[in-house]
Amino acid sequence: MRFPHPPFFSSRRLRVSDRSSHRSLNAVLACCLAGTLLSPTAALASQTVAEPAPLANLARLQPSGPSEHIRLKLHGVEDLRIERPTPPSSADSHAVELKKQAQTRYVAAKLKIQESTIRKYVDLAWEEAARREQLDPELLIAIIQKESEFRPKVQSRYGAQGLMQVVPRWHRDKLLPSESLFDPVVNIRVGADVLEEYLAKAGGNMDTALRKYSGNARGYVNNIRKESRTLARVAEQAASKVLDSRG
Repeated sequence: MRFPHPPFFSSRRLRVSDRSSHRSLNAVLACCLAGTLLSPTAALASQTVAEPAPLANLARLQPSGPSEHIRLKLHGVEDLRIERPTPPSSADSHAVELKKQAQTRYVAAKLKIQESTIRKYVDLAWEEAARREQLDPELLIAIIQKESEFRPKVQSRYGAQGLMQVVPRWHRDKLLPSESLFDPVVNIRVGADVLEEYLAKAGGNMDTALRKYSGNARGYVNNIRKESRTLARVAEQAASKVLDSRG
């Protein structure tokens, strides 16, 4: 008489079967995990993100005129289509120095102020104008002469301050909290910023910009224009005399 297998045989078969199933499950999980790890790389490789480079954005800017160029500058955007001036030669630098000297002597004699005092502000006006496309140093010097007679600490009853008589409450966006309009460097920079802003709003019309700068003061535009031309003539005469003497 044959007896059925003891229960432990069936139990052993069950454990062997469980181990086989476990191995199969592990293999499936390993394949899934490998696919998961590889899929982000493949997804990234299949996608192309077309983001234009910042310089490409700047290169596409096409100003329609001087006012648009000024707006770009006020927003801190460089117009790559504007040719940058080449560094001046030694002859050019000498000519500029002669022009500054002549303008300094002219203003100092007119206002009866020491040349050393005037020269500091003439230099600042030239430096500030060199950073801008639409402003000449003679224009800034003429405004300083008209507004403050080269007195950096003067303040009007309306609150206008410094060399170019800037009203701080109207132009706080152009000043850092630590800056003062009684500082000649700051004042000329901010005054030039204000004039450039008005020039942009006027579509590049300098007479309109000057009129707004003065608060529509009578005769202001003609006065500034005339003095600016005189300063330019004084400078050119001084430079040309030296050039003529050299042959």
